[in-house]
Amino acid sequence: MGIEEYLKGRKLLKEEIPQMYHDALESSNIKKQKGMIVSGNQVICQRCLSKSTTSQSCISQKKHSFYYCDQCILLGRIESRKTLYSMKEKKRKPRAVVFSWEGTLTKSQKQLSCCLLKAYKKHQHFLVHAVTGAGKTEMLFPLIHYALKQGSRVAVVSPRVDVCLELFPRFQEAFNQEEMVLLYGKQNEPYCYTSFVVATTHQLLRFEEAFDLIVVDEVDAFPYAGNQMLENGVKKALKKRSVLVYLTATPSQNLLQQVEKKELMTESLSKRYHQHSLPVPVCYFDFFLKKKLSKGKLPKVLESLLREQKRQCLIFLPNIERMKRCFKLMSQQFPEKKIAYVHASKEDREELILSMRKGEIDWLLCTTILERGVTFPNIDVIVLEAEHPVFNTASLVQIAGRVGRKADYPTGQVSFIHQGKTRHMNQAIKQINEMNQKAGFK
Repeated sequence: MGIEEYLKGRKLLKEEIPQMYHDALESSNIKKQKGMIVSGNQVICQRCLSKSTTSQSCISQKKHSFYYCDQCILLGRIESRKTLYSMKEKKRKPRAVVFSWEGTLTKSQKQLSCCLLKAYKKHQHFLVHAVTGAGKTEMLFPLIHYALKQGSRVAVVSPRVDVCLELFPRFQEAFNQEEMVLLYGKQNEPYCYTSFVVATTHQLLRFEEAFDLIVVDEVDAFPYAGNQMLENGVKKALKKRSVLVYLTATPSQNLLQQVEKKELMTESLSKRYHQHSLPVPVCYFDFFLKKKLSKGKLPKVLESLLREQKRQCLIFLPNIERMKRCFKLMSQQFPEKKIAYVHASKEDREELILSMRKGEIDWLLCTTILERGVTFPNIDVIVLEAEHPVFNTASLVQIAGRVGRKADYPTGQVSFIHQGKTRHMNQAIKQINEMNQKAGFK
């Protein structure tokens, strides 16, 4: 792979480009741009398009001063004294693309998939509002197949690493002759140019006018929701004539407003692909919940539910400190069970999620990092301290949606253990009931 293949459709700092290409960076074909542009008392980052004042972003040294961007610093510090290198994406020709998926779509899925194709052909942006477990990924297959055949470049992105890690092998299976790349912060694989990219939304900040189609899965999830920098990154990565598709089970007010203004076309799907209803959470009040935990004991309701547990169980907790405490107590009280815990910065997170998926773990404790985008075949879910502010309406709906996702195991129990019901808990249950009624379930 030459410098052209490495830089096409991208915008990178010199330190992000392999040493072997550095001599070629002076070529006239490569666009060079300052990392930060100063306009009056305002500084604009040319990677993430964030704006700041000169006083906020200035670093003064003895010999000289420069500006930096603190918004996209996770990707490496960009400065006014550094250069961004980019190369324009070239127009690609139609080609043959092998579609190897052997599954079938339901009638409702086919209808929605056809709507996506029509929108793509008309260059209309689209919102897919579908319940958790509706089979959103599979509904994308015909659209992606068509786009790739047209010579288009496609990106499927999500704010959550775990979602990307789950999606990538599913796309590999559906397009088993297609080269594709997975991009996220801690990956070790070197970058290579492909027509099909799966990535976290942060990684799109390294692209510019690269994609004809971008699908943002779990668009309402942290850290994308309400993050102007990441929204800028997605828009910057789109070609001038392109299509943006949003997927979510819990659309934000902002997205619904875009639908009202006709900026987004939309279709909804209220029934899961296996035709079973969404699991409705059952609430358990425990007055002594926090008191028990503070005394180093498991709450009685939690202990009772765990003793009755027949399936694997995903147990959500509001923070890491509480999770570690419960892990210790549960390990002592249930030594016969295989128990583990995961959170965003845990190094073996990917391995533990895989072990859970294989059935090697009985109970997996987690933070909201696993509220969406992960599928375990046959599980129940418990939310401890469901009244905690970290569990908002969308979060609780997504958590409930982890249950009953597979056709072989379409049911399961969702339990909210709380010390006082919140508006978010009530709204989550109301939303789930409404979606079930809309799907034809009583």
